[in-house]
Amino acid sequence: MAIAAFYAVGTGLGGVIGPALFGRLVETEKVANVVNGYYLGAGLMIAAGLVELAIGVEAAQRSLEDVAKPLSAEQATAA
Repeated sequence: MAIAAFYAVGTGLGGVIGPALFGRLVETEKVANVVNGYYLGAGLMIAAGLVELAIGVEAAQRSLEDVAKPLSAEQATAA
């Protein structure tokens, strides 16, 4: 559920901020402003890639339980 919520919020913000920012940059009628907007987008994508390299987990073809222990899992206590 947390992954879905994070994805939904991120997609919502990107879907609103991206076009609004691009529209503002185009309205200035200065090519340099639009280029800087593309540089900003490229920088954010590079930063996201670096974060994935640093803390990403290979999860292809694996169940979520194999990737991370569920928060609701109980540890067996020694009696």
